[in-house]
Amino acid sequence: MTLKPVLTALMLSGMLAGCVDDRAAAPLSATAAPAPAAEPALIVGDGRFVPVGTLCEHLIDRVVNKVSGCEGYVKLSGMTPREAAEIASLNSRFAAEVAPIVNFEFDKADLTPAGRAILDAQAAWMVRFVNLRFSVFGHTDLVGSEGYNFDLAKRRAETVVAYLASKGVPSDQLEALVSYGETRPIIPVDKREALNRRTVTEVTGYITVPRLRTKVLVSCSAVKAAFIASYPTCLNGPGLPPVRPLPPLPDSVSTSNTTAENTTNATHTDASVTYSYTADGSVQKVTETNGSAGNGNVTTGVKVTETKDKLVREIKLNGQTTMTVTSNPDGSDPQVQWNN
Repeated sequence: MTLKPVLTALMLSGMLAGCVDDRAAAPLSATAAPAPAAEPALIVGDGRFVPVGTLCEHLIDRVVNKVSGCEGYVKLSGMTPREAAEIASLNSRFAAEVAPIVNFEFDKADLTPAGRAILDAQAAWMVRFVNLRFSVFGHTDLVGSEGYNFDLAKRRAETVVAYLASKGVPSDQLEALVSYGETRPIIPVDKREALNRRTVTEVTGYITVPRLRTKVLVSCSAVKAAFIASYPTCLNGPGLPPVRPLPPLPDSVSTSNTTAENTTNATHTDASVTYSYTADGSVQKVTETNGSAGNGNVTTGVKVTETKDKLVREIKLNGQTTMTVTSNPDGSDPQVQWNN
């Protein structure tokens, strides 16, 4: 049996460039877990999307603040050098005082008594440091197919996160788990290896901002390499639903106009049109027009949200919504709500 780590590592490093690993699965030993009929492969950029509600920190830096729901995201890498050094020191302390690794039986995601004891100690340490975030990374050995192992590693990490939560660790302290599958073995051998079947818990940052989540579908190509394998919709293989590629969204447009500036007759108008995908993959169009008169003493605004199911128009006066009209997409059957 040939080793797989090198090819797998190359695949992960090339994912954001659109690389696809479509090699055949290596043959399994007689004692290995059964592989799927065809090898799932990580894919990027062919119309696949991660679901609404994805954590914003899972998205690559160049797009995260452009995604609805993530506009106020502050990346952890924006920590000061002093904060980063503190986190590194705390992670070293965590690893020294509490065993960070939990091992699993072959082809299992259930905790052993020894694993539960380790997690009891981890949970007790975490609740002492309520301002810290922790990540849980799932791993497997190299027996089995790549796609199977990504799923197995994910289930192991999910088990650990659920157990820590049951011991009183707040959800805000637990980063969403990460599946590395078989790609980061401690001992690179193509056989059963207990040291490779593990989860690793690490200190990864401070709880300094709310954990923001996406409000729209996001392309798999916008997800960081470390997290993409944790999303089933980004895997290509048997048993997954067919994917309907979505067309690119139109560009957003904004305009601004001011007349008679710095006079009592001054008026100002801003207008914008933005597009996004909704949870079912349809397009939402939002048109906003805001104006002011009398040197800003009076402001008005109109926001129109168009989806395949309805049309919503909001009228604002001096920043307050005074009327909302909800209708069918063609404007029929309008329902008016006045806001006093």
